[in-house]
Amino acid sequence: MNEKDLLYFCKLVETGNYTTTAAFFDVTQPTISMAVKRLADKFDDPLIVQKNRKSKITLTDAGDLLYKRAKILLQDIASINYDVMHASDKKIRLAFSGEAGSLYIADIIQKFYQANIANLIESRIERSANAFSDLTDGTVDVAIYSWMVPINDPEYFIHNLQRTELVIITSTSDKWRDVHQISAADLRNRKFVARKRGYLTRECLEQEAKLGDFTPQISYTATTMRMMIELVKRNVGIALAMESSLKEVSDIHVIRLKPGQKLWAYMQIAMRKSFIPNKYQRKGIEILRHFKPDEYQ
Repeated sequence: MNEKDLLYFCKLVETGNYTTTAAFFDVTQPTISMAVKRLADKFDDPLIVQKNRKSKITLTDAGDLLYKRAKILLQDIASINYDVMHASDKKIRLAFSGEAGSLYIADIIQKFYQANIANLIESRIERSANAFSDLTDGTVDVAIYSWMVPINDPEYFIHNLQRTELVIITSTSDKWRDVHQISAADLRNRKFVARKRGYLTRECLEQEAKLGDFTPQISYTATTMRMMIELVKRNVGIALAMESSLKEVSDIHVIRLKPGQKLWAYMQIAMRKSFIPNKYQRKGIEILRHFKPDEYQ
């Protein structure tokens, strides 16, 4: 059994087609067939069952188990390959969401600077979902993100940073400027400034819409949180925002959702437990493992 055979097998399970799998790896179709045969011979099980070339492939119990375990093994191999090849790297690859960046990155860089290792940080800003996906793929070493529910996965070291409430914001001249609490249903006829789908605040808005039984009317899709807030000030619409984003913001009115309909964003920092920092990265990883926002220290 070798790594390539497992790669071919997993991709075949995912595509369900020998020709597509062969094209993906730029090999011949018999190459994929032989890889599956070698695995089938090793485990004394057909692994994949297909009545004819045009029928859908199905997995035997052994094939299903091999696919699940092989995916984990291939991910570990990729991580090992990267870590060994970059054992002398003097950098820590850090992905963070825009919200995390505005709240924590300056403090983290300051702590690295004080430890004389500021040049270790190689950062990128991404959506929270992408940041965690890159962590899973091994593209980054550390991810800082926010999501509607706290992630709790034994494969990762996860450190909770903060929980913040999702609130409705309006301009100070909006008709709701004297309202302090509303229900999800009250939002039914309002127009919203929102982020693109995939961003936390947009996902939360869609969730509130389900609670209120309506489809959000989007007046404008903002590319940044700051733009969203500025457009709210200008009465382009109201918005759902993380309260932590509003600390330095003036000239907006905050409305809370009724108990039972409140949503929360959980800020977390995560790294793979399989990631073994080299001698250059060790001090920085310790800083990140024990990092706390200033207000909680």
